[in-house]
Amino acid sequence: MSKLLPYEIIVKAHEGDPDAIETVLSHYAGYIRYFSKVHGQVNAEVEEYVKQKLIAALFKFRFDR
Repeated sequence: MSKLLPYEIIVKAHEGDPDAIETVLSHYAGYIRYFSKVHGQVNAEVEEYVKQKLIAALFKFRFDR
């Protein structure tokens, strides 16, 4: 299994497909939890903030470069 998300999933997530967005969030769940730790514990507020930043980045992604 490839560690990369399929291009089609990224395009669908960029277009707002909820299933594709959930696939992206699931794919990066480990990273999100790791970077959401405060003093060794996962902070739910930080975790949600990181998820929202990732979703916002999906909508800003440019395919023309």
